[in-house]
Amino acid sequence: MKMKRIYAILTIVIIVLATGCGNNVSMVEKNDGETAETGNSDVADKETVAPESSSTEVKDLDSMITEKDDSELDLKAYYYSMEDRSFCNDGEDVFSSVFFESADSLGYITTGKVPIYAQNGVRIGYTNEDVDILVMGTYGDWCSFYLDQDRRYARLSDIEANSITIEERDAMAEEANKQEQDSMKTELPVENVPDEQFVQDTPVESEHVETPASDKYTPDEAIAVYRSLMESGGITWNPALKDVSSWGTGWIELQKGMPEWCAETNLESAAIGSHGGNSWTQFYFEVTGSDEDSVYITEWHN
Repeated sequence: MKMKRIYAILTIVIIVLATGCGNNVSMVEKNDGETAETGNSDVADKETVAPESSSTEVKDLDSMITEKDDSELDLKAYYYSMEDRSFCNDGEDVFSSVFFESADSLGYITTGKVPIYAQNGVRIGYTNEDVDILVMGTYGDWCSFYLDQDRRYARLSDIEANSITIEERDAMAEEANKQEQDSMKTELPVENVPDEQFVQDTPVESEHVETPASDKYTPDEAIAVYRSLMESGGITWNPALKDVSSWGTGWIELQKGMPEWCAETNLESAAIGSHGGNSWTQFYFEVTGSDEDSVYITEWHN
């Protein structure tokens, strides 16, 4: 498959201040320095450790959450959710004050409504059914993920109560496919043969063929992988760039490995920077469409 990458087209920069519900607030890992003396040396060794998710810390986080009932929200329908985004920028940032541990291979498909929260800890609505959730990090019972292009938060217990895992979905699809094949064999017409000519054959078990795992991401998964790698590479998500910076259009292939390759090459381009040699450290993109092979985006950087 031919490698493809996104090229940015430089335009005249028009400085316009713009804000939006989808603004991402960077989260910084906080480490506490701890000094210990050993019996063999007078030099104090400092050990940096990641904060533990104790029940007290999780309880404190829960106390900062603002629960909004549906009757208090002006819910509007979006492709993946029902939300009232007018609450997104109210109050202080709650979730950036904690350390979310990386979550590998935690993927779900919603079967019901999952309550979702904005960066400030306000419940702003819930997901629709049949929505892919790729968990990016966990803290106690809380987790973070991207819904479309916006970072959202939810209780992992709520997700598990209203979802199935990607593995469960694949297993169900495989079982349904097997049952369909067995049903087709059962319904095959049997030719009428005179009794004296009928020979009872010994049934032969059919060889079970496992359905291979998909080698492609869904559009949501591809976008989430690409954005996560860009941010972990030091590039900050900034929707305000849409009105003040250069832009370009392109696509990210859904084949597994391609979103990773796209992020890697764009991080190299970011380090090289513009023609003046200035590295770019911020980016923003919007999805414009998708098909069975690619997801299409318009991207801004600065």
